[in-house]
Amino acid sequence: MSKSLYEELKRVGIDETLAYDVSLSLDPDHNASKKDILMLQEAILQVQLTTESRYHELKHEISEVRSDLHKEIAGVRTEMASLSRQFWITFGGLITTIMSVFFVNWYFHQ
Repeated sequence: MSKSLYEELKRVGIDETLAYDVSLSLDPDHNASKKDILMLQEAILQVQLTTESRYHELKHEISEVRSDLHKEIAGVRTEMASLSRQFWITFGGLITTIMSVFFVNWYFHQ
């Protein structure tokens, strides 16, 4: 049995007994049978199942991150709108004050 093949099969998500059986059936001195082919198919299906499971987990995480990002962007937009509104109110107050001082000064200097 090839130890590295057995370890590699376990690493990709195949359970230990099936990884052991597959690594034995892939031994060059072993005569392949229908059982060996079925074991290889089972190993392939396990890898596909693991890959699909990881894909769905990743897709769910990406969805959560996008949702959080949209919330953060909405918060920044709200804050920027508030700052813009505050700027215009302050600017209007400044213009009103300047005009008031100008007209009072103009009235008393006539």
